[in-house]
Amino acid sequence: MKKRVVLYFACLFLVVGLLTVPAQKKRISDAALEEDFIRSRAKIGESHASGNRPELGPVNLGTPTQVVQIIRVGLYANTFTGGGGISNEFASLHHTTVSLTNTDGIVSIVDLSNGNEITTMQPGQTFDVSFNGTQYVVSSGGSSQSVTGPVRFVPQSEANLFQIESILRSTLGVVNKPQYRGEIEISRGSSTTAERVNLVNIIEVEKYVRGVVANESIASFHMDALKAQAIAARGYAIANKGRYVGLGYPFDIVDSSTSQVYRGYLTEHPRAVQATDESTGLVATHNGAIISALYSSSFGGYSDSNHWIFNVPSTQLPGTNVTDFLIGIFDGTGTAPDLTDPAQHEAFWKNIVPEGYDMCGRVNNRFARWKMTLPAADIKARLTGSRFVLISGDLSGTVTGVTPLIRMSGSNRIASARIDLTSGVAEVRGWDNMRNVLGRTVTSEAAVCPGSAAIAANFTLTNPSIIEPYTDGGGAFAGVITYGGGWGHNVGMSQYGAHGRGSAGQNFIEILKSYYTGVDIGTYPVSISSAVGAPVLSQVFYAPNGNAKLVVNSTRLKRLAFRVNGVWLHTWLNGLAGSQTEVDLSPYLSDGQNTIEFEGLGTFGTASIQVVVE
Repeated sequence: MKKRVVLYFACLFLVVGLLTVPAQKKRISDAALEEDFIRSRAKIGESHASGNRPELGPVNLGTPTQVVQIIRVGLYANTFTGGGGISNEFASLHHTTVSLTNTDGIVSIVDLSNGNEITTMQPGQTFDVSFNGTQYVVSSGGSSQSVTGPVRFVPQSEANLFQIESILRSTLGVVNKPQYRGEIEISRGSSTTAERVNLVNIIEVEKYVRGVVANESIASFHMDALKAQAIAARGYAIANKGRYVGLGYPFDIVDSSTSQVYRGYLTEHPRAVQATDESTGLVATHNGAIISALYSSSFGGYSDSNHWIFNVPSTQLPGTNVTDFLIGIFDGTGTAPDLTDPAQHEAFWKNIVPEGYDMCGRVNNRFARWKMTLPAADIKARLTGSRFVLISGDLSGTVTGVTPLIRMSGSNRIASARIDLTSGVAEVRGWDNMRNVLGRTVTSEAAVCPGSAAIAANFTLTNPSIIEPYTDGGGAFAGVITYGGGWGHNVGMSQYGAHGRGSAGQNFIEILKSYYTGVDIGTYPVSISSAVGAPVLSQVFYAPNGNAKLVVNSTRLKRLAFRVNGVWLHTWLNGLAGSQTEVDLSPYLSDGQNTIEFEGLGTFGTASIQVVVE
């Protein structure tokens, strides 16, 4: 045991000391990675990228028309405990002062109001930047100067990392000062609090994704599951460029679960780096647009459709927002069970189902099946705020019964339930209300999956599939026992299921196409023009087998010139609106990363272009 502890702290020392050593990082056990993931997600919640934040609007703003290479990430300030640890990791976007150092080479500190270099920064030198109400104040070593700003820190070395001394992040359960690649900018927007600043990490998309994967999934998962996660993360970042700019901030997205969790360099687990590099440039698209690649932890063998979980309008269940690529599926091998048959329904949701890809026994998912006891008094206590609709009477009495009313198609999970009280009747409607009233433990519950740790008290899982009443010693209703499977919202991709599919031999393209019906995997579509002076666009993408096709949707564009890995090619287009041309790129591709450049030829024509990998 002593030797393992020494190795663990040696690993942490090397990480904080800026050495990327995969062997040491790997010594953190898979179980520790999983526990840290579960603890973090339970504490800060699932991310907007996962689809579990409908109050923040659509997951994807849209598909860009130009090549996106850089993303601006707003970094949260945290609050501190009395002992100097983290009280709230993502407390505020408004920093009183930003304090930072760098690790490699000279850094130019630039006043963006005029482009002039204010001064330079050397490795280990600390700079503080604040805003006094009219100007930015840049300080170091007891001297300071005021500038119009914003202020940007531009490294001369690509190996440089910026360490933010004024904030903390939790990485693998350890509190660290975070480090970031790229550039750092201290800026303000119309929504920034008076005499506060925003902290922005300006970073290449691919390097950003490296710092997301191990925060939004579990680094020990199968590599193809992590590649699928990288593709989902990349799509979210690209499709949300400018989201926060529209809200009055000087960045595109943020580093918390309000976008997707990004903790920078210290969470660039070697497997996260590999997953990112081996899916470079790829996103999931449907009908030529980046999809809302929703995902959650696990489904218990059956996912649900978007219009049942994130129903629009919210007053209608199911909603009218049927989404072709977010349709519920049986997440297992063999023939899907008929869950409308009471016997099959009970057998499926009360037992461990070996054919499920996210099932314990296959991927050691302790939430694959669960059972919890909910006393009547606790059910009543949860009928607060908007969690219920009062049908008659009031809530002053005691709960006397719980009855399922509507079930979701496919999974047959309970979508709404009636709560009878001695004083009235209430209904609980919709996934989120159901899981908070009838899918959240009261006390610690023994795991259904053999050998798994107990599920903690007050742990929110998902809406139940089975509700059974139980009585007290006198035969009166005392509460319910609920049964179900999965953790999260059950839409899109199951992270544990992706792990199971990868372990069963599916590659990341097969995994993504299983969870997102009818999608393509490839570069995000970009628009090109043949107008004079239109730029030549370039994209880098990963072709896992050296197979891909170019899909061109043109409007008046007569001819397209494109260069694949240095080889110039031309193809004629018919130029009609809505016409589509496909070109096999396989003869020109390598198995791995490839580069394609586009140039439109013709008279004021345009085209939307996408590479689809196969």
